[in-house]
Amino acid sequence: MISLRQHIFSLVAVFVALAIGIAAGSTVVRGPLLDSTRARLESAEENIALERAENDALAAELAQLDDWEVNGPAQLVSGRLAATGVLVMVVGAVDDDVVDGVLRTLRATSGAVLAQLRIAPAVFDPEAVERVAAVLGVTPSEEVVPMEVFGERLATLVPPVVSAIEGKDGVVAGGFVRSAFGDLEDAGLVDLLDVNGEELTVDTIEVLVLTDRNVANDPTPMLTGLIEMSDPAGANMAVLVSEVGRVGQDNETPAPSFVQTIRDDGRLRDELSTVDNAETILGWVATVLGLEAARAGTVGHFGFRDGASDAIPERGS
Repeated sequence: MISLRQHIFSLVAVFVALAIGIAAGSTVVRGPLLDSTRARLESAEENIALERAENDALAAELAQLDDWEVNGPAQLVSGRLAATGVLVMVVGAVDDDVVDGVLRTLRATSGAVLAQLRIAPAVFDPEAVERVAAVLGVTPSEEVVPMEVFGERLATLVPPVVSAIEGKDGVVAGGFVRSAFGDLEDAGLVDLLDVNGEELTVDTIEVLVLTDRNVANDPTPMLTGLIEMSDPAGANMAVLVSEVGRVGQDNETPAPSFVQTIRDDGRLRDELSTVDNAETILGWVATVLGLEAARAGTVGHFGFRDGASDAIPERGS
């Protein structure tokens, strides 16, 4: 029989052996293991410092680009649209910073922004078809698409504004714009912003359609009306479609694009100029130069997405 004393001696022997093993192992392993750990830690700290320096440099470059977006347009497009009035139609949920950048660039051209005409989301909402049709006085059918009728209505409202303003001295354009689109605004289909209340001398009128890829539904039926407003053969009024090309991260199935629809259609491609990167200063400059070229009867497609022929139009003399 094993006595209690033998149990105690056995346990003591086990713990002594364990202590000897730990001491021996730490003596052999501690040096290389600690050296390796220290080396890895120092390398990680160096990488972190390098990443921080790169991030600081990128932040400085981004701040410089932000300043360029504010100050650059006046340096690049000053005087390009002198004596020109521009009616800006905003289609879709275009970010306010993009709209502000486009308007700032247009104003840097010595041209006059007549107004910002925002198209209400209801115009493109299938659930609001009856409401839109009632405002327009039509009955929806396979042949009568309210969105298309709305685009055609816009096409009939713009020319009287052009006739009232174009080639006249000291005209207050805002009154004519409100008179033309007031009924649609009262009905909630458009919203008039930045209406110009100054006396203007405008030789020509141009229409800029500023749109977005992240609309909830296909807005392209409205193009029919836009075509009726556009005459690249030399009419005083030109139309250009400038689009925010970026797609939201949560937008897995973007609606058809105004710009891509135009570029993919042989007839439309020859009648309407497009810009596909309206979210950048490069797109803002291309928009101005594209309007200038369109006024002279030249149609082009600018940016870097499918169907673009050049990054920006050539500057006229």
